[in-house]
Amino acid sequence: MISTMATGKHSKKRLLLQWHITERCNAHCRHCYQDEHALSELPLTQLLSILDQYKALLTQWRRLSRGHIGGHITITGGDPFIRDDFSQLLEIFARHQKWFTFAVLTNGLAIDDPTARFLKSLSPQFVQVSLEGSRSTHDHLRGEGNFDQTVAAITQLVYAGIPTLIAFTAHKGNFREF
Repeated sequence: MISTMATGKHSKKRLLLQWHITERCNAHCRHCYQDEHALSELPLTQLLSILDQYKALLTQWRRLSRGHIGGHITITGGDPFIRDDFSQLLEIFARHQKWFTFAVLTNGLAIDDPTARFLKSLSPQFVQVSLEGSRSTHDHLRGEGNFDQTVAAITQLVYAGIPTLIAFTAHKGNFREF
């Protein structure tokens, strides 16, 4: 998707990639669209091949356009922190920030203080965490005790100085809690 992002007086075109790197998740949310079964995941070598293709596409778009086109990758899943090689992939993304910015979409269950500090060292554009309303509503939708873990993750991210977004899936059971 090509998007134009307003940045002050100027607008910048970006090639956006929302990349589902896994279907696995450490939560079983009632409203989730992920399949009950996880398809086999691509190994890191194939993810890196896709990354190379993305950079090649960016290069072509930059040549064809009269202005600079930036790149942005939003990594999601399932929950991307499930992957054993996720930290390695993030480190590779951080080394390629001249090509693109990146962000992470997560349920927050795997984020603790060391993880937040690690993320901060990589300079993601943002980390987005899902929160569905009050403790009772969130736990009803995402599992008992999930609210406290999610709020703790948000707190760790904010404390680490990472731009943190909260995603809220509105529906008839929680829209008044937005």
